[in-house]
Amino acid sequence: MRIPIIVLVGCGLATAAQAQDQGSVLDRAAGLVSQCIAEQTLAELDKGTAPRQFATVLRDKCRSQEQRFRATLTAGLKKEGSLDPRMLRTVEELLAALREQSVADYADLLKQRPPTKPTKSASNKSV
Repeated sequence: MRIPIIVLVGCGLATAAQAQDQGSVLDRAAGLVSQCIAEQTLAELDKGTAPRQFATVLRDKCRSQEQRFRATLTAGLKKEGSLDPRMLRTVEELLAALREQSVADYADLLKQRPPTKPTKSASNKSV
């Protein structure tokens, strides 16, 4: 009786390890999206980019990271047998909501930014 229990425990550990590996892959893919958003936020905040333009920048510059995240997530859902049109819409809504929240956060940061002092060259142009 001990052999089957050991085999079952071993199979369970293998399955848990695979799930953890899939979770790690998904975490890395999500981390890349977050990193891209953070990098673009810093870059565009320095430029004073308007929130609407920032939304376009995020869509364009973080597209490949979003595609990787989407592909990783859908592959996992497909493997589980949970992938259907409704779930695909949910994934798209998740990414859209993340972008919308990032733009809202960016707009808040933009409002909190201290006013910039005119540079010497800008001062010279007004004289």
